Amino acid sequence: MAGREQEEKIVQFDRLNVLGKAVFIGGMLSRAATHVVESAIKATAEIVIEAEKAFKQGLDSNIEEAKIIEEHEERQ
Repeated sequence: MAGREQEEKIVQFDRLNVLGKAVFIGGMLSRAATHVVESAIKATAEIVIEAEKAFKQGLDSNIEEAKIIEEHEERQ
C-alpha cells in the first residue's frame, strides 16, 4: 500500500442508510477528536521545550542565584 495515494470519495449523505450515516458521522467525529488530540500534544511539546530551555539557562554559571526582592505574608 506504500506509494498509493488515498482516494477521497464524495459521499452523498442523504443517500446513505441509517448504518451508513452512523458510520459517516462516527468517522467525522473520530477525525475531529484526532485533530484535537494532535493539537494538544503539539502545545504540550512546546511547553516542555520552553521549560527545558528555561531550566538549562538556569544552570548557566554566568547567571546569579535568584534573589527574593520583596516578600509578602498573606493574611487571612
